[in-house]
Amino acid sequence: MTFSNELATLAGSALWQHFAALCHDAAAVQKQLILDLIQRNATSRFGQEHEFTTINSVSDFRLRVPLRDWSGVEPYVTALVDGETDALTVGQPVARFIHTTGTTGTPKLIPANEATQQASTVTMNLRLLGVLRDHPEVLQGDILALANPAVSGHTANGIPYGTASGLALSRSPQALQQRFAYPPAVLEISDPASRTYALLRFALERDVVLAVGNNPLNFTQLFDRIPADAASIIADIRAGQLSTPTPLPVDLQQRLLAELRPNPERAAALEAAGPLSARTAWPNLRLIVCWKTGLMSRFLAELAERCPPGIIFREYGYGASEGLFTIPLHDETSAGVLAIHGLFFEFLPEEAVVASDAPTLLAHELKVGQRYQLVLTNAAGLYRYCLGDLVEVNGFLGQAPQLIFLQKVGDVLNLLGEKLDARQVAMAMVSAQHDSGLSIRHYQWLADAATLGYELCAEAAAIEYDAADWQTLLQRFEQHLRTLSYSYDLRRRNGQLQPPRLRLMRPGWQVALSQRGGYQAKPKIVGYQLPEAEYTERFIEWAVGG
Repeated sequence: MTFSNELATLAGSALWQHFAALCHDAAAVQKQLILDLIQRNATSRFGQEHEFTTINSVSDFRLRVPLRDWSGVEPYVTALVDGETDALTVGQPVARFIHTTGTTGTPKLIPANEATQQASTVTMNLRLLGVLRDHPEVLQGDILALANPAVSGHTANGIPYGTASGLALSRSPQALQQRFAYPPAVLEISDPASRTYALLRFALERDVVLAVGNNPLNFTQLFDRIPADAASIIADIRAGQLSTPTPLPVDLQQRLLAELRPNPERAAALEAAGPLSARTAWPNLRLIVCWKTGLMSRFLAELAERCPPGIIFREYGYGASEGLFTIPLHDETSAGVLAIHGLFFEFLPEEAVVASDAPTLLAHELKVGQRYQLVLTNAAGLYRYCLGDLVEVNGFLGQAPQLIFLQKVGDVLNLLGEKLDARQVAMAMVSAQHDSGLSIRHYQWLADAATLGYELCAEAAAIEYDAADWQTLLQRFEQHLRTLSYSYDLRRRNGQLQPPRLRLMRPGWQVALSQRGGYQAKPKIVGYQLPEAEYTERFIEWAVGG
């Protein structure tokens, strides 16, 4: 029986106590987990190619199996798609693929089997325990959970593929699913505008007290649709109807209408509340569980403005399509204890060059305050997979580290050795907005190798600003960036890097970026190429003497 099997039989305080006990012996737990995986999958093609039968220790595993990125995994996944069931594992066939574009934009199919799904379910249950312990009041109302479809298609061999968020929603405890603010069939609507309308039409009829979703930006964009659709939604609630912007397939429309009844009382209450908004429609909304780590924190203030006073944000937890990695312990931190029950973790130092034989550290060997690149092995056959994530150790629960996700390792711009990272850019923009008084909806700092210069792309939040305002923002931004990065400042002073310019983006740029990946999209703030460049409005050059 695996550790996830054991935990899956427990609930409540017994579940947490058993997990905490595992954390206090994390070194032994991780060793047993990886050796069990190796033994189970020794006769897979991957296991035979890497001599799993000779592996008797963690050191043996490191010696026999090189570190690898997606290029080293993809050929085996292609074999799985083509029907080679034992390419990576034995006795645990792929139940589904998690479809993701990743940060590179190249589509990936991440294999998932019953073992990985069970491990993630246990992790979600542990996260939920913490939420209910700290906020028992959320049991008194309904839940607005944002997700993408669990199934969006099938391979030629009939294996379903979809999103991690949709899978998590479908595997939620039945007691929670009964309190979701909209039926799962809403996610089957292909037209984005109609899907958003239907979601709001169902949710605005409910007393939402808890909202759950990865990206806080998606809540902001969803809530901003409420005023425009208010009259139609209230009319639909009164009549028990669903009037989406585009017609739905007959079967889907009938299934959704079967969930509805005329509700004139709720319609009247929404009208009486004044101009319809998330704040007026859901006065009991108490808690939003979403990403607070890395660069997502910049979206929280704007979201809070749309919510009832006193809204609390709690970290959703660090994870990816490959698995769920941490369990947040309380509201005040973005750190979470490592999910040692379901995955085997290794770590590379922050500055390490990823090579097939690079030395790694184990979870219990990490140091508080240090940053590391994460390497994982899971039960679906990702062996020593370099995820490309940078994390920081915030503390320990027993021998299990508490981690904060910082950024993708690739979120660094480097034309001439300045190595500007996304955190520095985010800090400079926060200070620049404060100094200039401008409010920016989204921005991106682009490196241009052709001109050896940088470009700040920005979309204003709402107000029209003149050229002088934008010039002030650009100059304040670069001033703060030069303070934060000696290397960038040095190359600007000696003339190696050209002065930056500002590219104003038309309204809708941020929305277009976020729609690229649905509810799991994370628009980047640094890069070498500008996505959705057609939203460019005009340029503002660096003022001479600035």
